[in-house]
Amino acid sequence: MIPRRRVALPLVAAVAAGGIVVLAGCAPERTDPVQALTFPAPTPAAVAAPSTSLAPLRVVTLGDSLMSGAGLPLDEAWPALLAQREDVSLTNLACGGMGFVVTGECGTAYAGFSPAIAALQPDLIIVQSSSNDFWEDSDEIRADTDDTVAQLHDAAPGARIVGLSTIWNDDPDVPDDTATTSDALRDAVDSVGGAFVDVGQPLVGHPEWLQDDDVHPTARGQKAIEQTVVSALQDAGVLP
Repeated sequence: MIPRRRVALPLVAAVAAGGIVVLAGCAPERTDPVQALTFPAPTPAAVAAPSTSLAPLRVVTLGDSLMSGAGLPLDEAWPALLAQREDVSLTNLACGGMGFVVTGECGTAYAGFSPAIAALQPDLIIVQSSSNDFWEDSDEIRADTDDTVAQLHDAAPGARIVGLSTIWNDDPDVPDDTATTSDALRDAVDSVGGAFVDVGQPLVGHPEWLQDDDVHPTARGQKAIEQTVVSALQDAGVLP
């Protein structure tokens, strides 16, 4: 068993009276720091009778450029599509090039967003293992994934942590590294009482759902991911 080691936390969140500023939503075409991308739950139309609905589920998503919607308008990334549900208020902390091990374009790996999550105190944290960690040492992937998930749990102890498996592109020959990164996250979320959801490979067999770089999904590809993720989370009892 590999001893758990603390992952360094670069300063990526500044908490002030006015809110939270983080290096989030970065993608190849967005290299400057931006505010956390928060999508409030839609406001229901006025009704004659008093509303008895519960407060929307407060969700934070943490992932790489597939989650940030690289090459697309920010509102076409799959977390933004998820946020269109009436029962979800969502903040997307995804960043291009990032993984549990690899430092992304926001200057940090996933662990660096723990301060932002501590400030947000969500009900649900959805974190996805990343192909950016492919070709890294498998022991390091496991150690950093385990440690990062522990930090997320410590940052928001009241939140449920849900891990999503690694999504590859349209190639049916999915690399073995996909199992390495996904299994590491499965074990990590299990260790903190979270849940792991295998979303499969929603892009396989659909080259038309990828942009010209053959890596990042088009708007249609993002919609396919969102539909797959929502269905999987509903089957797992995470979303209603």
